Amino acid sequence: MDCAQTEWLSDKAYLQQFRKKVAEQRIPLSGSADLTHRCNLRCIHCYLGDKEVINGKCGKELSSAQWISIVDQITDAGCLYLLITGGEPLLRKDFGDIYRHAKKKGLLVTVFTNGTLITDAIIELFSDLPPRAVEISLYGATAPTYEKITGVHGSYDKCRDGIEKLLNHQINLRLKTILMTLNHHEFYDIENIAKEYGVKFRFDPAIFPCSNGDKAPVQMRIQPGEAVKIEFSDKDRSRQWKDYFERMKGIRISDALYKCGAGRNSFHIDPYGQLQPCLMVSHLQYNLLAGDFRSGWGEVLPQLKGKQTCASSLCNNCEKISLCGFCPAFFELETGAEDICSDYLCDLGQYRFQAIEAAN
Repeated sequence: MDCAQTEWLSDKAYLQQFRKKVAEQRIPLSGSADLTHRCNLRCIHCYLGDKEVINGKCGKELSSAQWISIVDQITDAGCLYLLITGGEPLLRKDFGDIYRHAKKKGLLVTVFTNGTLITDAIIELFSDLPPRAVEISLYGATAPTYEKITGVHGSYDKCRDGIEKLLNHQINLRLKTILMTLNHHEFYDIENIAKEYGVKFRFDPAIFPCSNGDKAPVQMRIQPGEAVKIEFSDKDRSRQWKDYFERMKGIRISDALYKCGAGRNSFHIDPYGQLQPCLMVSHLQYNLLAGDFRSGWGEVLPQLKGKQTCASSLCNNCEKISLCGFCPAFFELETGAEDICSDYLCDLGQYRFQAIEAAN
């Protein structure tokens, strides 16, 4: 008897089809959850703004039972990837209960932490139920630089200790940093620490105003040309930018204002139960304490999709749009309007384009 022939797809082709179906059917595949806005550090560039104000709101946070119910709701709706973040999520005494439930529901969980609160209990939890990854921000290669940014004496040693605990127990770790005026002189040393540890490393030069409107953090941006020079100093990073630009060339740019997956296949939930399209889009929210996830996902978040780019926008038909980090939510923080671009992001895109052209 002849067997029916099966057409096997390559991993790349399968993923492309998978992503297409997820987008078409608006499956909430990926979500992030701020368990708390509280933090034990006082990072000078933090998007959350004044820590004293934030820490005063801790009594309004969702309970562990409420978070567990939300985890059940998002998995029932099709969520597969969950980022647990904050603030500092490990400040929650019930972090283990929430994390354990998410893992047992089959979610692929990534945890963002500053690394200073990695206890033996956390190591035991992660060893028993391994996260997809733990990401730690390493803001300096020395204590003076790191602590000038975090504002807490002794935090550098605690961070490095947390990193080594995770590595010693084979927990999948990634390091990252924000490139700014306070640490750019140590960038290559920070990168070398990641290389010595044998872990993935990424960085971002884009610093934006706080969510409360405070624009002080933008004063710590390094010049776009300097940022791009660092990006393209590494052959692998340079090739990745070039390959990405080439891939995006033939793709028609959507007329939608928000061109990312926010509200289409990804979402964010804040510590107080507000569902929103992403971390930075807080003007469109649905209260999960007054309803359920499916209702919010189906009724409120699609409103973002209806927003279109302004005909006069400088970003329309720009060939460098894939290189700048285009984000209307960031635009609004900086310029006061979703459709007025950030000069800083625009300059980054221009310098990246020039670097790609020079490499050809």
